[in-house]
Amino acid sequence: MRIRSRHILTLVLALTLVGAVLPTRWLGWTADTADIIRIPIMPLANVGNRIAGALRPVEVLRGGGSTVTDILQVESQRDKLERLLLAEQMRTSELETQLRQLQALPESTRISTPPLLVRTEVTGRRPDHPVSGVELQVPALDRIHMGDAVTWDGRWLVGRVTRVSGTRISALPITHPDIGPLMAVLLRDGEAVDMASAPRVLLRQDGRGQLVAEVDRRWGAQAGDRLVLADRAWPASLQAFHIGRVVSVGDIDEAPLRHRLVVDPEVQLYELPWVIIVGRDPGEPAEVRP
Repeated sequence: MRIRSRHILTLVLALTLVGAVLPTRWLGWTADTADIIRIPIMPLANVGNRIAGALRPVEVLRGGGSTVTDILQVESQRDKLERLLLAEQMRTSELETQLRQLQALPESTRISTPPLLVRTEVTGRRPDHPVSGVELQVPALDRIHMGDAVTWDGRWLVGRVTRVSGTRISALPITHPDIGPLMAVLLRDGEAVDMASAPRVLLRQDGRGQLVAEVDRRWGAQAGDRLVLADRAWPASLQAFHIGRVVSVGDIDEAPLRHRLVVDPEVQLYELPWVIIVGRDPGEPAEVRP
């Protein structure tokens, strides 16, 4: 009897081993068995899935949308919100230090309506020179004036209108010497914004497509740090617009306690297919124009 039991056990083990190594498509009957076993388990599995979904929601991409496009849109919105936050922080800092002077200003100097925004195509360019100007399509509106700012994507300050006629609008990039110096705030890359301690620097054009500035070496400026506009010679709606990033930091023989910064614009005017012209804010004094 024991010998027969051993033979039966050996046969069962052998059949089990053979069944385990057979291709699954040869064992069609297992699907029916799995369905029978799944019947009492499915209610519990559904409850578990709902609990897991509540604890950790799954982000579902919109059907047909491009993942890369969605990410770029989110980054663009993030940068715009950050610029608005920086602009408000700059304004708050000025109000804290100059409260009495600001209280004495007339109502006409305060912004009550949004500035004029006009989109126009770039119709002429010289890509062989980094500081060359561009020609813009004349829009239907006749409210474009010399000195209006030229921007890109609601985040970047790229130039300024220098000529307006019935048939042509000319603009120069911010790296052109005729634009003049720009006051900017230097912000560390990848760190939380602290406008109270962020240094202000005066950017000057070097004539070769770059901007240069000096900063106290104790601040520890590094390549990659960014600069945003903080210049009241430009409309208030443009404050905290991005200008560029530091590409190199060097010593100054004549001023050992300061560093020389070289800044490259991240967006070049002559590379853009279209731009947004930002008119002077309503109620702002005309002295802001160059």
